[in-house]
Amino acid sequence: MLNPFALFNLPIDYQVDEALLKSRYLQLQKQFHPDNFIQHSAQQQRLAMQKSAEINDAWQALRDPILRAEAVMAWHLGEVTKTEMSHDMAFLMQQIQWRESLAEIEATEDIDLFDRLAQEVEVAHQTASDLLTQALSAKDWQKANLQLDRLRFLQKLKVEMARVDEKLSDF
Repeated sequence: MLNPFALFNLPIDYQVDEALLKSRYLQLQKQFHPDNFIQHSAQQQRLAMQKSAEINDAWQALRDPILRAEAVMAWHLGEVTKTEMSHDMAFLMQQIQWRESLAEIEATEDIDLFDRLAQEVEVAHQTASDLLTQALSAKDWQKANLQLDRLRFLQKLKVEMARVDEKLSDF
């Protein structure tokens, strides 16, 4: 994938001007929308389709905090490695506790416990996000990668929680 920051002519930084990003996205989509190339050759149509797909991929990467952080780190490091969380025993124990709580909530249909867990996970997510922002600003790639791993886990946990929440809402 191309550098999403370069495609939108933005500085390579975790902090993104959302309004400017959206404006440039709309400009590029309008310019390279495949419908604009109907009267052109098959090759030009194919290139416009590819460019439109690149624009959409870059847009998604810069709007998603995890993908955006990965793009910043990839630019500076060449690639981002997804580390094993096993060396962070405290966070590993926290993961186990959260998963056990979610399983208990699902079994008992305890909405109050779900609300407390959701609040706790949201605080952890915000903390990891703030620490990631600080680490990326300081170019502390090891700490950034650690927080990125935490955010990946928390994002997956939030998806699982949304599934349980939907199930609880059905009752």
